[in-house]
Amino acid sequence: MIMEFFEDLMDQAQEAFASGDLQSALRQFEAAQQLTSDHDDVDQADRAACNACYVRIQMGQAKEQIPHLRRLFMGTHHSRNRCAAAYNIAEAYRDLEDFDSAMEWANRSGELARNIDEPSLTAGVHNQQASLALRFSRFEEAEEGFNLALNAMESLGETFQAANRATVLGNLGYAMMCTDRLEEGLGLCEQARVALDELSADNLIYENLQDLCYGYILDDQLERAHAAGERALALAEHYDDLQVMKNCLFLLAEVAVRHGDAFRGRRYLRELAEFYPGSSTSSLRPISRTL
Repeated sequence: MIMEFFEDLMDQAQEAFASGDLQSALRQFEAAQQLTSDHDDVDQADRAACNACYVRIQMGQAKEQIPHLRRLFMGTHHSRNRCAAAYNIAEAYRDLEDFDSAMEWANRSGELARNIDEPSLTAGVHNQQASLALRFSRFEEAEEGFNLALNAMESLGETFQAANRATVLGNLGYAMMCTDRLEEGLGLCEQARVALDELSADNLIYENLQDLCYGYILDDQLERAHAAGERALALAEHYDDLQVMKNCLFLLAEVAVRHGDAFRGRRYLRELAEFYPGSSTSSLRPISRTL
């Protein structure tokens, strides 16, 4: 009975997270952790604690989670929880833009995932490693990782996995854009956008829209690029994602210049320059994609 209640709390938390309700997701994970702690089920309490840390990372508390996750990684005897802790530490370092440390911990989680029969976690690990490979311009490795993530998700049909699958599909599309397969990459990103729109997953879709803006610029479809970029910018502002905001402002400035609208282009660049006190708009250069 306790485990049934625990799994219900975990499922509710996952659904809340997929819908963008991070506060509700955190409350459910914390309740699941407390329930299992009260009944001395250390492994399940650690599982819920790892998930709660992940939500806090998404809420902008990455730095604060690293010491706790390190303790979980060292203290748990459950290989699944060690893998999840390493994955979350990598996620925290990625959020802090310490990409070398993020890759180190992603590799640790990848090693542990080989011996774990949990497709959702395995898929997340592959997606994380591939995303970081993109950061280091290792495009073939990234594409392979995204495909491995999609393969791991084939047996999963829950709503939150549908959202995750769409996100990975969009990441694969971006990787293809980076290797001169623009039409195929845009097609995958559009599939991802449609799926995320159907799920109302605004917290997940704005990076996909950023990638579509970039792709449509490359394809000289400026109206579509502008629409995707403006929507991505608005959602990034709503979710306080500064890196995506900066990316979108640069991309939208590029769209405006190509449209011949120098005034609007300068406005976007002025907004972008506010993130870099002391820099002039003429010194700004393209910003790497946040993954």
